[in-house]
Amino acid sequence: MVELGNLRKDRNIKIMCGRYVLYSKDKFKNKYNINISPNYNISPNQEVFVIDQNMNINKLKWGIRAEWKNSLIINARSETIEVKKSFANLNRCVFISDGYYEWKRSGKFKTPYYHYIPNSFLYFAGLCNNIGCVVVTMDSFQYLSKVHRRQPFFLKENQIDSWIKNENSNIIYDEIVNFHKVSTEVNKIWCNSNDLISEVQDKHQ
Repeated sequence: MVELGNLRKDRNIKIMCGRYVLYSKDKFKNKYNINISPNYNISPNQEVFVIDQNMNINKLKWGIRAEWKNSLIINARSETIEVKKSFANLNRCVFISDGYYEWKRSGKFKTPYYHYIPNSFLYFAGLCNNIGCVVVTMDSFQYLSKVHRRQPFFLKENQIDSWIKNENSNIIYDEIVNFHKVSTEVNKIWCNSNDLISEVQDKHQ
């Protein structure tokens, strides 16, 4: 369950990829032999499933706190993870999702979009300690940059081992990630229903 109180009070949370979903309970059970409760609005501070450095499924809090910072870190830029002090002692992990949300800014307004691959899990590279984890991000592919300039560092299932072993040169992601506009109800972290990932149409004048 999302710790709403803590999330609302922590005004220093830096969000890029700040919400994602994991709802395919049968597929997750068949692949990992673990029962999950479908969640259509996974938020920072919530416990999430990751594949850890031993290739086991582990449950950790989304977000870490550096001793010298009074903020929750939920993302790590792939370009700087090797030099940033915040990530020096973290292990590699992989987030398991059905998709994620990102917001397109237009003036003062932000429009949410749901990103996904039909009938497939979407894996994100991550870093973790024994308490929490962060999503690794990178510059967006050109077609995804229409929504946001950053995206999660995507992995195919057969690239998970390469990420864990720090063999990044073997990782080339060429799957097409679909996206569509969704309701602003996803902005409310207490909302959690499959309606959140449903496409909404532009209103015609």
